[in-house]
Amino acid sequence: MLGVSPAMQSVASILSRYANNDLPVLITGETGVGKEVAARFLHEVSSRAHEPFVAVNCAAIPADLMESELFGHEKGAFTGATQRHLGYAERAGKGTLFLDEVGDMSTALQAKLLRLIEQKTFTRVGGESTVNFNARIVSATHRTLNAKSPGNNFREDLYFRISVLPVEIPPLRERTDDIIGLMDHFLDDVTQRSDTDIRGFSSLAEDAAIAHPWPGNVRELRNRVERAAALARGEWIMPADLFPEGSDTKTSTGFTPLADVRDAAEKRQIERALEQTGGQISKAAGLLAISRTTLWEKMARFGMVPKDRSDIR
Repeated sequence: MLGVSPAMQSVASILSRYANNDLPVLITGETGVGKEVAARFLHEVSSRAHEPFVAVNCAAIPADLMESELFGHEKGAFTGATQRHLGYAERAGKGTLFLDEVGDMSTALQAKLLRLIEQKTFTRVGGESTVNFNARIVSATHRTLNAKSPGNNFREDLYFRISVLPVEIPPLRERTDDIIGLMDHFLDDVTQRSDTDIRGFSSLAEDAAIAHPWPGNVRELRNRVERAAALARGEWIMPADLFPEGSDTKTSTGFTPLADVRDAAEKRQIERALEQTGGQISKAAGLLAISRTTLWEKMARFGMVPKDRSDIR
């Protein structure tokens, strides 16, 4: 799930344009923004969708094993190599080879990756014959790879080869329109995997989530939703379930006043009804099972009455 915000719709549009081009794609963005999700979307909307999608976390595999894991090895190539091993590049076939956190790749292996991209061939460790490489390379990183700084050891020539088609995923704090949808998506995953009585998020929990800066981005949001679903005591997830480390919406007693809970819930439900009816007051009142006058009074109390009342229906 990429998201519905204008920022992510733009990302989806860019990826769709890239889809049926074989040039390398570089996806950048902070840790946890969903770079692999974007890579999988790119694969799924491309002509390679029915071929393998092989993901490699370059930061998780030790440097001394990475070459063998990426390119494979022949039997007897080193101690313990009792049979031929096909690497990620070979297993990707005609699909997509996704190199996550490519900025953490060793300098020695960067040279071999450059050759893979330019010559479309590779050699297994301990082997002599070349193997054709037919997959598309999609890379991702949270690092700034093109900066000339003492701490940047990424080859400039490789950077230009993997970033022919670039796309940046904005952090979650810059696309708040995606937060509620992602929360619902992750909660659906939880409810499908486990037996739970959770019905959803309270309006206060949604408001708290929108106000949160999300330094861990989508990964943090998913973790918080899964934890809240496991620990929540009621049918509705509250702010304290999402943010047990502290919440500004609580009183000094540790509880949110019921009046605040009720008002926030009513306002959120009114917003949803108005959105579904295109702003038509009468139809929204019907959905909410209240009179048009009552709905109008509540909207006024919550500061939801538009300044321009000429088109109110």
